[in-house]
Amino acid sequence: MDLKDIAGNFILLDNIKSIEPYGNGHINSTYKVSLVNSENQYILQKINTQVFKHPEQIIQNHFKLQQFLEPDSQGMKIPHLIHTKQDEFLFTDNESNAWRLMNFFKDSYSIEVVENEYQASEAGRGFGWFLNQFAKIDSSVFFEAIKDFHSLSFRINQFNDAIEKNRAGRLIEIKDIVDFYKGQVNELIEIEKLIKSGEIPERVVHNDTKINNLLFKDEKAIAVIDLDTAGKGTVLYDFGDAIRTISNTAAEDEKDLNKVDFNIKMFEAFARGYLNQTKQLLTGKELDLLYIAPKYMTFIMGIRFLADYLNGDVYYKTAYEKHNLTRSLVQKKLIEQMQKSKIK
Repeated sequence: MDLKDIAGNFILLDNIKSIEPYGNGHINSTYKVSLVNSENQYILQKINTQVFKHPEQIIQNHFKLQQFLEPDSQGMKIPHLIHTKQDEFLFTDNESNAWRLMNFFKDSYSIEVVENEYQASEAGRGFGWFLNQFAKIDSSVFFEAIKDFHSLSFRINQFNDAIEKNRAGRLIEIKDIVDFYKGQVNELIEIEKLIKSGEIPERVVHNDTKINNLLFKDEKAIAVIDLDTAGKGTVLYDFGDAIRTISNTAAEDEKDLNKVDFNIKMFEAFARGYLNQTKQLLTGKELDLLYIAPKYMTFIMGIRFLADYLNGDVYYKTAYEKHNLTRSLVQKKLIEQMQKSKIK
């Protein structure tokens, strides 16, 4: 089926003016649908079922959020799913591809790198709004989109397996880097124990709080998007991953490590925006441990990149031989800079 036929399951074919590739996402295939004689536009997405093996579950998770969204939402929104003509939110084509249609936010834009403290504060407000907006939903009703996505012990086991098997024969050249990451385990595993014991409560969180998962309009955050991983998690995941990306002064795969630093001003600005939305909601224990959340999430990403390097680059797309090693070294440098800064 061509794209117009697929979109025609949601919209009258005669109303479709054009369908064009949109955005730079690495997982789902995304298109913008424009209509004849209308300013309304939509986002058509083919869900990557290699990553999301049960697309019907992420649709159900999304719809739970959509149903719960309060009318007075401080100007913030989430994408809304559009029904097919068969009154479903998911369309499966004759090649078993899974498709969905959502509203398009006119005159909005996303950013890849935070340029100033105001943007960082707005990002904190936006992601803090998300946590606060859905705080009353029971997180247990959500499906797990990707099993063990932020499980520290699972990622450590993957890392140890990669070290033991050394499939690509690369271990000897990076033993000092491996030792650095191993040296962080004891401190961070204590945080996972608090999560498993319930001292850090499970909440409905976004689980992928990169800055480009916010939409801006006129310099204000207006929408939280990319809800595929939304569901059960902890505030540490969202706060930590946002800081990991927002406070990094360089790209995630920057080769010149002298450019990699932890921007404490961006951390503080994001925290102000985030806590303005969430401080009354969070427990004392959660507030006490927010300082370590960036290190927790940076560590997870660092060992994921390094494990993939040891395994021969079988998971992440790479542009050159040591791409995953470069990514892991950036995370390592970030952790080192976090440890030197006012947050531990």
